[in-house]
Amino acid sequence: MIITDIFWDRIYLHIQLEGQELEQCRFAIATNKNRYLYPLEFDLNTHSITINITNIAHKEMLTNGVWYIKCFNPNFEEEMKQYEIDLEKYEMLMNDNSDLSIEKPLIPLEWNNIPISLDVAYKLKDLDKIYRYGGTSYAYIVSIHPSKRRQQIICSIHTAYMMKNRDYKKRHFKIETKSIKKRLKKRLIYFLEKTNNFIYTIVSHITPKNGHRILIMSETRVPISGNLKVLDERLKERGLDKEFKISYYFKKTLEHKRWQIFFIWLKLAFLTAKQDFIFVDDFSPFFKYITLNKKTKLIQVWHAGVGFKSVGYARFGEKGSPYPDDCPHRKYDYTIVGGNALKEVYAEAFGIDKENCLPFGLMRIDGYMDSSKINQFKDSFYHQYPNFKNKKIILFAPTFRGTGQRSAHYPYKQLDLEKVYQMCGDEYLFLVKMHPFIRKPIEIDEKFSDRIIDFSSYPDINELFYVTDILITDYSSNIYEFSLQEKPIIFFAFDKYEYELLRSVHRKLDEYAPGKVCLTFDEVIETIQNKDFQMEKLHKFVNENFDNTAEYASDKVIDYILLKNK
Repeated sequence: MIITDIFWDRIYLHIQLEGQELEQCRFAIATNKNRYLYPLEFDLNTHSITINITNIAHKEMLTNGVWYIKCFNPNFEEEMKQYEIDLEKYEMLMNDNSDLSIEKPLIPLEWNNIPISLDVAYKLKDLDKIYRYGGTSYAYIVSIHPSKRRQQIICSIHTAYMMKNRDYKKRHFKIETKSIKKRLKKRLIYFLEKTNNFIYTIVSHITPKNGHRILIMSETRVPISGNLKVLDERLKERGLDKEFKISYYFKKTLEHKRWQIFFIWLKLAFLTAKQDFIFVDDFSPFFKYITLNKKTKLIQVWHAGVGFKSVGYARFGEKGSPYPDDCPHRKYDYTIVGGNALKEVYAEAFGIDKENCLPFGLMRIDGYMDSSKINQFKDSFYHQYPNFKNKKIILFAPTFRGTGQRSAHYPYKQLDLEKVYQMCGDEYLFLVKMHPFIRKPIEIDEKFSDRIIDFSSYPDINELFYVTDILITDYSSNIYEFSLQEKPIIFFAFDKYEYELLRSVHRKLDEYAPGKVCLTFDEVIETIQNKDFQMEKLHKFVNENFDNTAEYASDKVIDYILLKNK
């Protein structure tokens, strides 16, 4: 059984079904644990269920909550006899003669969530409904989201009664939390955040801004690397470290406990308050709680080029998405992007105007394709790893799974190391470089260690690209730099549909991936063996995403922002 279509007709939500013996099934809408369960009628002629959202049962609407479309087994009554259940009450419910709902679970395992087709799953986010009433004071919200249960994609229906928030910048802790303990904790954190902002404001106002102080910082990446490293090196090459006072701050803030973060940010408040220019390369939560001095410029040089996963406001409304106004991304005076084609992408992600997105290119690819630099690195690399010489290198470098730095992980079970080892033979080496957020390393059996090697601790992936012959990745932005070398890229997307639906992407792999997309690891191995890399996609990607790689992006950033040479 599967849901093949969902659509609205005013207050009616229509759900189309396909499957065998539908006439024998019973349907209901219920919470996840079936605490509330409302029977639904199935129309044999149209093979559909119709929900009147204003009258789910007995003149009542669904309360605030998350609901699922469910069915139960036709032989359910026989199986229930072994349980202590009020069968009479159950029959009354199914005949729609009972009370509004059953408040205790009816063997949750017997009530099955109905899976949805992929076509339906992709259109769910366009089905949100807002029913306003009381003028503009109140609204009833119905939104339908894809979710995952038992390795299947299903839909969840979220309902909420909402009241107009006349001051959307004000926090309402009573609404945000359900317990007094959590409420008090949030208020304490809020107080500490305001304390940091107060200290920042005082120090900022008593420190004159002379346009000669620069802070290069990151709260996620240690030590300095990528765009920030190139910027720092270029400033010194041009002798500008004598004109500007350059300060540095690199600490993985979110790896610390909350009480420690307060003191970390207290120190950071003093440091940032003295600056004229602040360069960051990733999400920096500190700035969420600081009202920056108008004379201080905050510049985002984003660590990535362009990938597929959605970030920032491109995920607005998803789990973990930013608040409407309370987000550090909104505070960027400028963000540096790879080219004109990417201005709209980053404007959407950061919630800023396109005019603030400067298409100067990524600083970390300044001189990246310089042949002397490449040869120099190769000599050094093969001197350090002599056993790698005369071998072709496959680099496995996917992005993480999870909602952020704290929950980052990767399901290593998706890799068949036995097959990798056999495929490598005497021709290939298979290097594994996991995302820096992932703490748990891959376990490589000793018998595979001569061909499969964990390279996650290697500091600079861009340098590794010089010796890489084939890149295997997924939704990562590492494709951006690697594509310049026009060597094969394979996209191992075992969870493609789940990732696109639940994590959210701003570009789909099938449409934009510059290489072969594989859903299984067997496909990955076959692609390598058959050399079926779909290189035409890669050439198109390079032409569309790189405006001019000859000019140094770091010089453009320095001249435009620091030297005011507009």
